Amino acid sequence: MGRHKFAPKSGPWPDPQWRGWWGDNPPFHTPVIVLTSHPRPPLEMDGGTTFHFIDADPAEALARAKALAGDRGIRIGGGTTTIREFLHADLIDYLHIAVVPIFLGRGERLWDGMEGIEERFDIESVTSPSGVIHMTFSRRG
Repeated sequence: MGRHKFAPKSGPWPDPQWRGWWGDNPPFHTPVIVLTSHPRPPLEMDGGTTFHFIDADPAEALARAKALAGDRGIRIGGGTTTIREFLHADLIDYLHIAVVPIFLGRGERLWDGMEGIEERFDIESVTSPSGVIHMTFSRRG
């Protein structure tokens, strides 16, 4: 996951006691890699979640995640920057994006610079009654 999915601020850790948004028992129940420019010691939580804070490129982070996961699958979560980095490195096999029809007026654009992505993935979309569009990208071949 990207740093901002774990904590609200960039830069050096302002509060070493910060343990994430989820309380003492995060919903992951598995090892979690947190990509950050400011590594810190692993943080063990209730329920089997351990956060590992590393400064690595996508390929290194994926290799570390695979080592921690053993025979389990790997999920990449995070914001736009994290997803874009893994897409640019061609390290994503399956992607689910939920497009919510709300204009917020700020943030980062996911698809900028992603021309040609449709050549690598089969893309399906399903619209829910609320207007949310669920898009799935499955690697071809």
